[in-house]
Amino acid sequence: MISYIKANRLGVVTITFSLLYMFLGLPAQVWKIWVTQSAADISPLAFGLLAIQSVFWVLYGLQKKDWFIVIPNVLATLFSSMIIVEYFMFK
Repeated sequence: MISYIKANRLGVVTITFSLLYMFLGLPAQVWKIWVTQSAADISPLAFGLLAIQSVFWVLYGLQKKDWFIVIPNVLATLFSSMIIVEYFMFK
């Protein structure tokens, strides 16, 4: 595993920033919508497209057996889907 990480430094940096986005950015948006009970300020199209593209990235990552692709995109799918559900609950 360590040799894989050393050989894929760009992947490590990429997954780090992707995970920061998944754990900070998207959950913050989910929380804001939940607390304010308003999704008026979001674009359902943008988050819908994010969810769809993330599903395809997950499928691609699974096909390539590349966890640097799979992990952040599973989280992106989860959180963007939650935002879409909240949009329809609180619009």
